Amino acid sequence: MKPTLHLLGIRHHGPGSAASALSALQHLQPDLILLEGPPEADAILALAAMPDMRPPVAQLVYAVDNPTQAVFFPYTEFSPEWQTVQFAQRAHIPLRYFDLPQSHALALQADEDDADQADRADPLSLLAASAGFSDGERWWEYLVEHRANDLTVFEAIHQAMCTVREQLVSTHPPSRLEMLREAWMRKAIRQAQKEGFQTIAIVCGAWHTPALSQAVKVKDDQALLRGLPKLKTAATWAPWTHSRIAAASGYRAGVQAPGWYLHLWRQRQSRSGANSTHDNPGRRIAVTWLSRVAQALRVEGLDVSSASVIEAVRLAETLAALRGLPLPGLEELTEVSGSVFCFGDATALQLIHTPLVIGTELGQTPAEAPSVPLARDLEQTQKRLRLPPSAVEKTLELD
Repeated sequence: MKPTLHLLGIRHHGPGSAASALSALQHLQPDLILLEGPPEADAILALAAMPDMRPPVAQLVYAVDNPTQAVFFPYTEFSPEWQTVQFAQRAHIPLRYFDLPQSHALALQADEDDADQADRADPLSLLAASAGFSDGERWWEYLVEHRANDLTVFEAIHQAMCTVREQLVSTHPPSRLEMLREAWMRKAIRQAQKEGFQTIAIVCGAWHTPALSQAVKVKDDQALLRGLPKLKTAATWAPWTHSRIAAASGYRAGVQAPGWYLHLWRQRQSRSGANSTHDNPGRRIAVTWLSRVAQALRVEGLDVSSASVIEAVRLAETLAALRGLPLPGLEELTEVSGSVFCFGDATALQLIHTPLVIGTELGQTPAEAPSVPLARDLEQTQKRLRLPPSAVEKTLELD
């Protein structure tokens, strides 16, 4: 019987993608999951199941002979990749990372290729513009994050990415690094098929799904991958923060509002775990978020009543309906917060932007995780000075 491949194209750090991927995996029950990420991390996967592991965290892969030559792969609680790893471990399904090993990518000085890739037009922005949205994140939020776990969304995303890649190939050809990565992914898929796996789920960035579904000759991929330079690498886990996952940090796969996405994810999980047949998910998300905004503003000295929260929810739902949205998004909730809570002076909302919209979460890794010398030294110094790790910058007054 011919192996069946299921392409699950996700958005990195998208809670809607995470929920849809989980639904698909539960439905498919694959006998192998291939996940976008460095194969070096296979050796540290078991640590993700330990009770002391708490996202946000990042996989760190570095050159052994030059630890400054390193790359991080961040995970949040709402990242599709993190939820995929957790699902595989709960279901005892083998999972492999199948991206180009960093032993090759670091040796190739991937930063130069990344600079070329940074010039590529953002596919989400192109799709958003054609659909009449102001930016790619808002379009994705409308299409995926606020929708039910409809498995057909993966096929729709795949077709959209096929169209975008066809349009961009002449003006923005893929970088060498991108071609090497996708050739390696196809090689890993062929290897899994050769080993006899019948139902293979492939969880990767939506951008890559067209390249993984097209017919490419084995000899062409082999020629592309032949003779790659190689470094000795090691991998570990490191604590991470929401501020580093935010797009404002410069992280290319970052999202604009990690704190908001964490709220969406937890509300979705809370709703799925309860008997909520008659629940209005949009209202529930709006009520809980605006209640948090009101509480944060009270801490800052603003008087926000419960009646104001009720009025803000009503206005947010009305604004979403006028814009043709299924439910209020962060933009609508922020607008009504400024109007109702701050009497039109939205500058007050800047006081709570970091703690709420970005988030101050700081991850934790287990003691069993391998550590690099600099990290060990930092941890020892913090313990000696009794300075607990924090995701927020603080000024210390010392006598």
